[in-house]
Amino acid sequence: MVLAGGLGLRVGADRPKQLLELGGRTVLERSVAAFVDHPRVDAVVLVCPPGRREEMAALVPQDVTTVEGGAERSDSTRAGLTAAVVAGAADDDRVLVHDAARPLVAAETISAVVEALDAHDVVALLVPTPDTIVRLDPSTGLPGPPIPRDELRRHQTPQGFTLGVLERSHREARCDASLVVTDDCTLVMTLVPEASVGVVYGDPRNLKITDPSDLLVARALLAAEDDTPR
Repeated sequence: MVLAGGLGLRVGADRPKQLLELGGRTVLERSVAAFVDHPRVDAVVLVCPPGRREEMAALVPQDVTTVEGGAERSDSTRAGLTAAVVAGAADDDRVLVHDAARPLVAAETISAVVEALDAHDVVALLVPTPDTIVRLDPSTGLPGPPIPRDELRRHQTPQGFTLGVLERSHREARCDASLVVTDDCTLVMTLVPEASVGVVYGDPRNLKITDPSDLLVARALLAAEDDTPR
Protein backbone atom coordinates (compact mmCIF):
# COMPACT_ATOMS: atom_id res chain seq x y z
CA MET A 1 0.00 0.00 0.00
CA VAL A 2 1.49 3.33 -1.08
CA LEU A 3 0.03 6.38 0.66
CA ALA A 4 0.05 9.47 -1.56
CA GLY A 5 -2.80 11.31 0.13
CA GLY A 6 -0.85 14.31 1.43
CA LEU A 7 -0.66 17.64 -0.38
CA GLY A 8 2.97 18.30 0.48
CA LEU A 9 2.50 22.04 1.00
CA ARG A 10 5.90 22.51 2.67
CA VAL A 11 7.67 21.82 -0.61
CA GLY A 12 6.22 25.09 -1.89
CA ALA A 13 5.36 23.77 -5.36
CA ASP A 14 2.24 24.27 -7.46
CA ARG A 15 1.32 20.59 -7.17
CA PRO A 16 1.50 17.78 -4.60
CA LYS A 17 5.11 16.76 -3.92
CA GLN A 18 4.33 13.26 -5.21
CA LEU A 19 3.95 14.77 -8.70
CA LEU A 20 7.28 16.60 -8.73
CA GLU A 21 9.98 15.44 -11.15
CA LEU A 22 12.84 13.37 -9.81
CA GLY A 23 15.38 12.01 -12.26
CA GLY A 24 13.04 11.88 -15.23
CA ARG A 25 10.07 10.41 -13.35
CA THR A 26 7.72 11.75 -10.71
CA VAL A 27 8.28 11.01 -7.04
CA LEU A 28 5.06 8.98 -7.16
CA GLU A 29 6.17 6.84 -10.12
CA ARG A 30 9.43 5.97 -8.39
CA SER A 31 7.73 5.02 -5.12
CA VAL A 32 5.11 2.84 -6.79
CA ALA A 33 7.64 1.20 -9.13
CA ALA A 34 9.73 0.03 -6.16
CA PHE A 35 6.83 -2.22 -5.13
CA VAL A 36 5.43 -3.10 -8.57
CA ASP A 37 8.87 -4.37 -9.58
CA HIS A 38 9.55 -6.29 -6.37
CA PRO A 39 9.23 -10.09 -6.69
CA ARG A 40 7.78 -10.50 -3.18
CA VAL A 41 4.94 -8.00 -3.72
CA ASP A 42 1.74 -9.50 -5.18
CA ALA A 43 -0.42 -6.39 -5.49
CA VAL A 44 -0.14 -2.64 -5.00
CA VAL A 45 -2.84 -0.24 -3.74
CA LEU A 46 -2.19 3.46 -4.30
CA VAL A 47 -4.11 5.86 -2.04
CA CYS A 48 -4.52 9.25 -3.74
CA PRO A 49 -5.55 12.70 -2.48
CA PRO A 50 -9.22 13.52 -2.99
CA GLY A 51 -9.73 14.81 -6.51
CA ARG A 52 -6.38 13.51 -7.80
CA ARG A 53 -7.19 9.85 -8.40
CA GLU A 54 -7.51 9.97 -12.19
CA GLU A 55 -4.37 12.08 -12.55
CA MET A 56 -2.28 9.72 -10.42
CA ALA A 57 -3.78 6.55 -11.90
CA ALA A 58 -2.52 7.68 -15.31
CA LEU A 59 1.06 7.63 -13.98
CA VAL A 60 1.13 4.06 -12.66
CA PRO A 61 0.63 0.61 -14.24
CA GLN A 62 -2.97 -0.41 -14.91
CA ASP A 63 -2.86 -3.30 -12.44
CA VAL A 64 -2.24 -0.90 -9.54
CA THR A 65 -5.49 -0.37 -7.62
CA THR A 66 -6.13 3.32 -6.97
CA VAL A 67 -8.47 4.71 -4.32
CA GLU A 68 -9.04 8.12 -2.77
CA GLY A 69 -7.80 8.78 0.75
CA GLY A 70 -9.13 11.14 3.37
CA ALA A 71 -8.24 14.18 5.43
CA GLU A 72 -5.88 12.33 7.79
CA ARG A 73 -3.22 9.70 7.25
CA SER A 74 -5.32 7.19 9.19
CA ASP A 75 -8.22 7.78 6.76
CA SER A 76 -5.91 6.98 3.85
CA THR A 77 -4.62 3.80 5.46
CA ARG A 78 -8.19 2.65 6.11
CA ALA A 79 -9.12 3.34 2.48
CA GLY A 80 -6.19 1.19 1.36
CA LEU A 81 -7.13 -1.59 3.77
CA THR A 82 -10.70 -1.59 2.50
CA ALA A 83 -9.46 -1.92 -1.07
CA ALA A 84 -7.22 -4.84 -0.06
CA VAL A 85 -10.07 -6.65 1.68
CA VAL A 86 -12.42 -6.09 -1.26
CA ALA A 87 -9.74 -7.60 -3.51
CA GLY A 88 -9.77 -10.76 -1.37
CA ALA A 89 -6.92 -10.24 1.11
CA ALA A 90 -7.16 -12.33 4.29
CA ASP A 91 -6.33 -11.50 7.91
CA ASP A 92 -3.06 -13.42 7.82
CA ASP A 93 -1.86 -11.80 4.60
CA ARG A 94 1.01 -9.36 4.82
CA VAL A 95 0.64 -5.69 4.04
CA LEU A 96 3.35 -3.06 3.70
CA VAL A 97 2.48 0.60 4.24
CA HIS A 98 4.78 3.05 2.47
CA ASP A 99 4.87 6.83 2.10
CA ALA A 100 4.83 7.90 -1.54
CA ALA A 101 7.17 10.72 -0.45
CA ARG A 102 9.97 8.15 0.00
CA PRO A 103 10.87 7.47 -3.65
CA LEU A 104 14.35 6.00 -3.05
CA VAL A 105 13.36 2.93 -1.04
CA ALA A 106 15.63 0.03 -1.98
CA ALA A 107 14.49 -3.45 -2.99
CA GLU A 108 16.69 -4.86 -0.21
CA THR A 109 14.77 -2.81 2.36
CA ILE A 110 11.42 -4.10 1.11
CA SER A 111 12.73 -7.67 1.18
CA ALA A 112 13.97 -7.29 4.76
CA VAL A 113 10.57 -6.06 5.98
CA VAL A 114 8.72 -8.85 4.17
CA GLU A 115 11.05 -11.50 5.60
CA ALA A 116 10.72 -10.13 9.14
CA LEU A 117 6.95 -10.67 8.87
CA ASP A 118 7.67 -14.41 8.86
CA ALA A 119 8.21 -14.09 12.61
CA HIS A 120 6.27 -10.96 13.62
CA ASP A 121 2.86 -9.28 13.34
CA VAL A 122 4.39 -5.81 13.04
CA VAL A 123 7.73 -4.69 11.62
CA ALA A 124 9.19 -1.26 12.31
CA LEU A 125 11.79 0.14 9.92
CA LEU A 126 14.19 2.28 11.95
CA VAL A 127 17.36 4.31 11.43
CA PRO A 128 19.62 5.96 14.03
CA THR A 129 19.50 9.73 14.31
CA PRO A 130 22.78 11.58 13.68
CA ASP A 131 21.54 14.75 15.37
CA THR A 132 21.55 15.78 19.01
CA ILE A 133 17.91 15.81 20.17
CA VAL A 134 16.62 17.90 23.07
CA ARG A 135 13.18 18.37 24.60
CA LEU A 136 11.98 21.97 24.97
CA ASP A 137 10.72 23.25 28.29
CA PRO A 138 7.12 24.26 27.42
CA SER A 139 7.13 27.06 29.98
CA THR A 140 10.30 28.76 28.69
CA GLY A 141 10.81 27.41 25.18
CA LEU A 142 14.43 26.68 26.10
CA PRO A 143 16.19 23.38 25.33
CA GLY A 144 16.67 20.84 28.07
CA PRO A 145 19.44 18.25 28.38
CA PRO A 146 20.20 16.17 25.27
CA ILE A 147 18.45 12.83 24.96
CA PRO A 148 21.10 10.09 24.47
CA ARG A 149 21.28 9.32 20.76
CA ASP A 150 21.77 5.61 21.36
CA GLU A 151 18.19 5.56 22.69
CA LEU A 152 16.71 7.30 19.63
CA ARG A 153 15.63 5.98 16.25
CA ARG A 154 13.68 7.50 13.36
CA HIS A 155 10.79 5.63 11.77
CA GLN A 156 10.90 5.02 8.02
CA THR A 157 8.55 3.21 5.69
CA PRO A 158 7.60 0.66 4.52
CA GLN A 159 6.27 -0.63 7.80
CA GLY A 160 5.01 -4.22 7.72
CA PHE A 161 1.92 -5.84 9.24
CA THR A 162 -0.34 -8.81 9.12
CA LEU A 163 -3.52 -7.37 7.64
CA GLY A 164 -5.82 -8.48 10.46
CA VAL A 165 -3.70 -6.79 13.14
CA LEU A 166 -3.50 -3.52 11.20
CA GLU A 167 -7.22 -3.56 10.44
CA ARG A 168 -8.07 -4.22 14.11
CA SER A 169 -5.94 -1.28 15.30
CA HIS A 170 -7.65 1.12 12.89
CA ARG A 171 -11.08 -0.18 13.84
CA GLU A 172 -10.35 0.43 17.54
CA ALA A 173 -8.79 3.83 16.83
CA ARG A 174 -12.05 5.06 15.35
CA CYS A 175 -13.64 4.55 18.78
CA ASP A 176 -11.08 6.77 20.55
CA ALA A 177 -11.19 10.37 19.33
CA SER A 178 -8.43 11.38 21.79
CA LEU A 179 -5.86 9.06 20.23
CA VAL A 180 -3.28 10.88 18.09
CA VAL A 181 -0.52 8.91 16.36
CA THR A 182 1.46 9.71 13.25
CA ASP A 183 2.33 6.26 11.95
CA ASP A 184 0.71 2.85 11.72
CA CYS A 185 3.37 0.97 13.67
CA THR A 186 2.81 3.12 16.75
CA LEU A 187 -0.94 2.75 16.33
CA VAL A 188 -0.74 -1.06 16.37
CA MET A 189 1.69 -1.13 19.30
CA THR A 190 -0.67 1.13 21.27
CA LEU A 191 -3.95 -0.66 20.54
CA VAL A 192 -2.80 -4.26 19.99
CA PRO A 193 -0.10 -4.61 22.67
CA GLU A 194 0.02 -8.39 22.34
CA ALA A 195 1.18 -8.14 18.73
CA SER A 196 4.70 -9.41 18.10
CA VAL A 197 6.94 -6.54 16.98
CA GLY A 198 10.12 -6.89 14.95
CA VAL A 199 12.71 -4.30 13.97
CA VAL A 200 14.53 -3.89 10.67
CA TYR A 201 17.22 -1.25 10.28
CA GLY A 202 16.68 0.98 7.30
CA ASP A 203 18.78 3.04 4.93
CA PRO A 204 19.51 6.77 5.40
CA ARG A 205 19.06 7.19 1.62
CA ASN A 206 15.38 6.25 2.05
CA LEU A 207 14.64 9.89 2.81
CA LYS A 208 11.22 11.52 2.90
CA ILE A 209 10.58 14.45 0.56
CA THR A 210 9.25 17.12 2.89
CA ASP A 211 10.80 20.43 1.80
CA PRO A 212 12.78 21.66 -1.23
CA SER A 213 16.14 20.68 0.27
CA ASP A 214 15.04 17.03 0.43
CA LEU A 215 14.32 17.09 -3.28
CA LEU A 216 17.81 18.44 -3.96
CA VAL A 217 19.36 15.66 -1.85
CA ALA A 218 17.29 12.99 -3.61
CA ARG A 219 18.41 14.29 -7.02
CA ALA A 220 22.03 14.25 -5.88
CA LEU A 221 21.70 10.66 -4.65
CA LEU A 222 20.20 9.55 -7.96
CA ALA A 223 22.96 11.33 -9.88
CA ALA A 224 25.57 9.59 -7.74
CA GLU A 225 23.96 6.20 -8.45
CA ASP A 226 24.03 6.93 -12.18
CA ASP A 227 27.75 7.70 -11.96
CA THR A 228 28.58 4.53 -10.03
CA PRO A 229 30.43 1.98 -12.24
CA ARG A 230 28.36 -1.13 -12.89
